[in-house]
Amino acid sequence: MCVAEPASGCPSASASANLRAALRRQEASRAGDVPDFARIAARVAARPSPLDVPRRSAAEAVRLAGTLAVAQLRVVPHAVLPAALTVAAAAVGAACLIGSVPAVEAAADWWFAAFLLFGVALTITLALSSGRADALSLATPIGPQAVVLARLSLVLGADALAGLAASALFAWWVPGVEFGVGAVVESWLAPLALVAGVAALATVWSEASWPGALAGAVFVPLVLPATETAPAGGIAALIGSVQGALGSVGMLAVGAALLAAVVCSSHRAALARLQAL
Repeated sequence: MCVAEPASGCPSASASANLRAALRRQEASRAGDVPDFARIAARVAARPSPLDVPRRSAAEAVRLAGTLAVAQLRVVPHAVLPAALTVAAAAVGAACLIGSVPAVEAAADWWFAAFLLFGVALTITLALSSGRADALSLATPIGPQAVVLARLSLVLGADALAGLAASALFAWWVPGVEFGVGAVVESWLAPLALVAGVAALATVWSEASWPGALAGAVFVPLVLPATETAPAGGIAALIGSVQGALGSVGMLAVGAALLAAVVCSSHRAALARLQAL
């Protein structure tokens, strides 16, 4: 409280007012076209918080996922599509080579499907291994779940298209093939979601980029029917019994459940990776 006489005024209050005025003039001279703090605060207060925005409907979520899937063409590493095409070509080449050997001619379709499924594990790992960069999605209203869903949709779509083209070439070109394109496609399409789910889950929850591809590669022989040259007992019999119990529909359902688990847990996995930095 100022105790000076009224005639002399209040020196401390006057100096404080002069200082504030000088600071305002200096701020205005350096700010340029930037609005002042009061205007910025009013603009922020007028906009609703992302936490208060109502949840999107299912149709809006589907449209958003489609938009993000297209946007992932600029985000997903450029190695994903070449890897899918290279592995598909390698699958056809390996099947041709194996099909030309009479002793193992019957195993050509097994190796073809195995190569394609390994390509799925590889491309999933390439697409989801940028965990540290994707941690930025934690600060957006979209969130990691939508990003992972869009990226999985794009990569699996590319893998499926490459696999269909390779299957048509395999059925037409490989000698000794007595079944059509539909049987070739079914050999790898039924377990595709299961291998992709295992690879994606290992990739999202690991710090390194290789566990996803390794987990998918190890899982491939477990989802393919044993070849005629494989022993009838032991592990092959156990795998055959599990595959027979699940069937194509069962493997597809388990794979879809794993992919859903990957999408739902991606937010928690991103938080865990961010805290480990």
